[in-house]
Amino acid sequence: MARMPGAVWRPVRNYTPHGRTEQRGLVLHVQAGNNSPYGWFDDEESEASSDFWVSKSGRIEQYVDTGNDRAWAQGAGNRAYASVETEGHPDEPLTPEQIEGVARIYAWGAGLWAWPLQVIDSTTERGLTFHGAGGAAWGGHPDCPGEIRKAQRGAILARAAELLGAPAQPTPPAVPSYPSWPGRYISLRSPYMRGDDVRQWQQRMRARGWSIDVDGIFGPQSAGVAHAFQSEKGLDTDSIIGPATWAAAWTAPLT
Repeated sequence: MARMPGAVWRPVRNYTPHGRTEQRGLVLHVQAGNNSPYGWFDDEESEASSDFWVSKSGRIEQYVDTGNDRAWAQGAGNRAYASVETEGHPDEPLTPEQIEGVARIYAWGAGLWAWPLQVIDSTTERGLTFHGAGGAAWGGHPDCPGEIRKAQRGAILARAAELLGAPAQPTPPAVPSYPSWPGRYISLRSPYMRGDDVRQWQQRMRARGWSIDVDGIFGPQSAGVAHAFQSEKGLDTDSIIGPATWAAAWTAPLT
């Protein structure tokens, strides 16, 4: 039985006995909430669970025998990867205590199953990946755990390497997880600029909570939203959708 030393053992009903068929590594999740999810994971109607949870204060809870049983955290990825939920929301960074907690889990798994000290963005390699990498097959959660926490995986592995007394492998360059900038500066002009890129940006801004028409036309309303958004995020307030403003629409924390 694989129970992590130092973790609080809280077995739940939601798991598949002897369902773990491979040990490729660990999947980072965000809880999108606070306080222990034990009650949710132990409720059969939720049909959800995780191997581990790490609180903002660094408390580690383990719900499933990671060596043998399969948690219900990431769809098709449950057979080959362990999972860790982290308290908080996608627009919040992991606390130093959480980084320490996840690093301890990873170091433990590396010692038992030789999880490599490398960041991965795939569902076939071995290492530290993230929930959204699995797409629909892993439950369709592209924003889990969020850009901020994804970027902290290097820090997690660096600490895990210290715990193991081994060097972490270089982290590959990050690949943007948002649509590429369309290559033209979208601005208010006469006649109004139109196109699928305008519509895509408008859809993203509406999803962020802004009141904006999604019509593919960059008129005064869209320019006003762009200006307000830039001001809120500390960008140049020129009302123009350039590379920085485009990227921020997908990566900046919600406020």
